[in-house]
Amino acid sequence: MRQFIKRILYCFILFFTFLLLMYIIAFCVGKPELNKDRYIKLYDDQNKIFYQSVNNYSGQYVSIDDVSPYFLKAIVAIEDKRFYSHHGFDYVGISRAIKTNATAFQVRMHNRKTNVLKRKTSQGASTITQQYARLLYLTNEKTWSRKVKEAFFTLQLETHLSKKEILEGYINNVYFGHGIYGIENASQYFYGKKAKELTLNEASMLAGVVNGPQYYSPILNKERAKQRQSLVLKAMYDNQMITQSILEATQKQTLNLASEHSLNENMSTYYYKDTVLEELEELGFYNNQYLNKGLNIYTSFNSEYQNTLNDLIKEKKIQGDLQCAFTVANPKTNQLQALIGGKDYANSQYNRAIHASRQIGSTMKPFLYYLALENGFNPSTRFLCEPTTFKLSNNTTYSPANFHQKYAYQEITLAQAIAVSDNIFAVKTHLFLGTENLRDFLKSYGINAKNNASLALGTVNTNIYNLSNIYCNIASGGKYQHLYTIEKIVDHQGKTIYQHKNQRIQNLNKESCLILNQLLTGTFNKQFSTYLNATMENYQTKYKVACKTGSTDYDNLIVAYNPNILINGWVGYDDNRKIENSQEKVLAKELAIDFLNKEIKKESWYKLTSKLNAIAINPISGNIDETGIVYWFRKGTP
Repeated sequence: MRQFIKRILYCFILFFTFLLLMYIIAFCVGKPELNKDRYIKLYDDQNKIFYQSVNNYSGQYVSIDDVSPYFLKAIVAIEDKRFYSHHGFDYVGISRAIKTNATAFQVRMHNRKTNVLKRKTSQGASTITQQYARLLYLTNEKTWSRKVKEAFFTLQLETHLSKKEILEGYINNVYFGHGIYGIENASQYFYGKKAKELTLNEASMLAGVVNGPQYYSPILNKERAKQRQSLVLKAMYDNQMITQSILEATQKQTLNLASEHSLNENMSTYYYKDTVLEELEELGFYNNQYLNKGLNIYTSFNSEYQNTLNDLIKEKKIQGDLQCAFTVANPKTNQLQALIGGKDYANSQYNRAIHASRQIGSTMKPFLYYLALENGFNPSTRFLCEPTTFKLSNNTTYSPANFHQKYAYQEITLAQAIAVSDNIFAVKTHLFLGTENLRDFLKSYGINAKNNASLALGTVNTNIYNLSNIYCNIASGGKYQHLYTIEKIVDHQGKTIYQHKNQRIQNLNKESCLILNQLLTGTFNKQFSTYLNATMENYQTKYKVACKTGSTDYDNLIVAYNPNILINGWVGYDDNRKIENSQEKVLAKELAIDFLNKEIKKESWYKLTSKLNAIAINPISGNIDETGIVYWFRKGTP
């Protein structure tokens, strides 16, 4: 027993010696860089600032003296009640958390054995200083290296800053949800007033939001927010910050939220801003070495396109949980010019345009038909359209169906197959070419797909940013460069530290792309509407554009373009719920076409090359017909 006690004492002495050493090192390293003056400024394609931030967070940095005392007491009471007495780490809280988590683990083990499932009850013990260190320097990754760095930064803050300075920094950087950072922004957004004007009711509400912005937001769930506020008020009472009567009176008050929730900044640009910052990180400039000095980032952002998209989405008043995502790009330059990652950034910062992996449906077919044009197909190439069961090489069968089980029961042309999005024609083409060709085409753009028959119908997932990237390649006449947002980066001294270089290469055949672009105009042509309707016959544009739609039970997509502008849109539910409402099924089409009709100011279309002929054909038979539809054919085509 004595030996055991000696070992325990030895461990404690070792631990506290190590801790003392770390405090000394943290002190000797010097005062940490708080980076109040570091900034990011994003400029649009007209060199006008459309977003700026200080210390990575947009909003006003306010002195602690300009914040309501109620909020300062509330945030300390609920987040770190021993803030003023500890030196960075709450050892009492850590001990309690270890005990609670150990008990919770035993309970979970017991429940697992008895098949009882309960909500996780483990606890953490992060102090305000630890949280501030994480906000300033670190990510939320759960690794030991991150925890060690956090501990050191915590010691650095505690050995060089006063509690007042630490608390001021924390409340100016902490996240309140809805894209809002800092107490001043939060106060303006939720209550329409300055932070120093917050009442106890309002201050305790905001202090409660910090623990789980998406869960406790009074805008998203008033009941949960009110319950959380009660916990904050109870913590204030337990720490003798308010009396019993004030506690009870405040708990009875209503939320008292502002009638409108907005900031001075245009939050519709924030999805694009987030995309720029992700690209900045990929380029290697999103780190303290550069951020501390200030960065001026010049982008391809087109504010007119962005505002038009935003206005159209607001006009549609998209209801409930239905979401949308759109990208607008310039095929001539591969610049990403506008982006919507969801219908409301304040309610959801998830960038669906970049991160939502969705099945692309029939927007796949133009990739297949590009390969077909490369292998001798032309607009008049025919296949029989009827219900078909395909016997595959692995001795299985595949029986695709057309929309509403409608078939021509005769041969149809490639031109009509594209216009009405015929599935039988697509699968026959896919099997004729060899299924590995389409798989390899997608792989060249970083999209992994299974080598199977259904791939022709778009049974692969990706995001609309990647989809736009491939379509821009086709829309540009086969010249490829990955979509990008950042043109150049200039530091605080005016030195250009990054300049985008045009690296467009001709990776696709120009003539095949031009023929395909012309074919994709047929989706608007009612002459093709025989057994199936041309997919865009009810949506006409002022000027000529190419277009392809795609749909599954859960997704609706559209891509439409001319040589100068390409829009790609998606509408659906985040939880893969089926789209049942007929109006919801056409939202992507309506938004994309309305956008193009507003933003395309004059006719712009592709030019024939010396290797192509323009030939008028009968839209149904594919035979030459001077009164028919003009398509492009390679010279020498039989």
